[in-house]
Amino acid sequence: MKKLLLSILTLSSLSGFSQWVTTGNNTSGDVFSAFGVVLASDPSTSGLYSSSDNGATWSSSNTGVPAGGLRFGTMNAGTVYAFGNNTNTIYQSTTGNNWTLMTSAIGASDVIKSMAVINGIVVAATCPVSGSSFRIWKLSGTSWVAQSAVITGTLVTVIRDLNGTLFAGTTGTMVIKSTDNGVTFSNSSTGLPSATAFDKYISALGSTPTTLFTGSEFGKIFKSVNAGANWTPAYNAGNGANNIFINDIYVRPSNTNHVLIATDSGFVYSQDGGSTWAKNNSGLTYSNYEFLMKHITVVGTHIVASVNTAGPNPRIMRRAITEIFSGIKENYIEAVQSKAYPNPANGNVTIEAGELIYESNCEVRIADVLGNQVGVYKMNEGKAGINLQNFAQGLYSYQVFNENIPVSNGKLIIE
Repeated sequence: MKKLLLSILTLSSLSGFSQWVTTGNNTSGDVFSAFGVVLASDPSTSGLYSSSDNGATWSSSNTGVPAGGLRFGTMNAGTVYAFGNNTNTIYQSTTGNNWTLMTSAIGASDVIKSMAVINGIVVAATCPVSGSSFRIWKLSGTSWVAQSAVITGTLVTVIRDLNGTLFAGTTGTMVIKSTDNGVTFSNSSTGLPSATAFDKYISALGSTPTTLFTGSEFGKIFKSVNAGANWTPAYNAGNGANNIFINDIYVRPSNTNHVLIATDSGFVYSQDGGSTWAKNNSGLTYSNYEFLMKHITVVGTHIVASVNTAGPNPRIMRRAITEIFSGIKENYIEAVQSKAYPNPANGNVTIEAGELIYESNCEVRIADVLGNQVGVYKMNEGKAGINLQNFAQGLYSYQVFNENIPVSNGKLIIE
């Protein structure tokens, strides 16, 4: 009878909810939407692929791609620009295939870090192989020429056009901006913390028409509603852990209230332009490093993201847009996997939700068969250890809460 009861009460974690799923592409680490398809590349090999069915299936699209691989840069006037991994080379394509090497004046001792389009000008940021400096280059005709002098004192990680101004994230001076298309830069970091090197390392930038966003190596997302004059905290994906990079910020062109962010703690999003935030990692396996989300985009009906996996090797994941963004806000309820062990239990039980390991405001609430709450327990690194000495035998239910939002539930038998 006990075995039958256990079978009936097999622990469930809101399995009816949708989740991230793997695609047919298990080799790529960068994603980019263009030409009505999604492109994916392996930045360490010549592998480059395209999908015309929202990431479900993939075909090779790597004609002309160098053996060292490509990282996607930017798109302008029907041309996608990509750059060699840890090189000074830039490639272009007008189809997503047939990549061609461009003429470049960029020195062999420099490597390209990021690309953008600012007021119709395609620009690239480079840093030297050694030393702390950077330089902006621009596309002039079919050749690349210096746009700025060498700017010393910091390295650039990312450049983006944020509502008509060129912003850059750096490794030591946080956010800087240029009002002359990359010729000169000034600091734009008021309000950003600078207590640690992790705070100072800005790894991502993005914007809606009214709000700018930036993210750091400390897992923190900040926003500015006055064009970068000052920044305020928006969301903490790392909850105090360092080396939790904010890797990529993507704003949907068709609905700029939808902000999607890839982080080393998984997928973070806002559906109201950055006023409120949530995390949804359902389907991402923590033990397989799939929480290390690196790049994200939207194509057709799906969100497509690249993640690291055990090895670590890159992989492409996807999920339907309607699973995240719908016409009705549902209090940002997300589903995560949880388990109780041992179950049945008679002395102590552990309730664990591994996906919440980096979340700091989580708890487990236990209720009896009548629905009466009989205990609330704080979780630490995704776990709550519970002493059952004062519990009567019987069937109980539990809910896991993240920031006071229910994210998982299950059954518990106490003998």
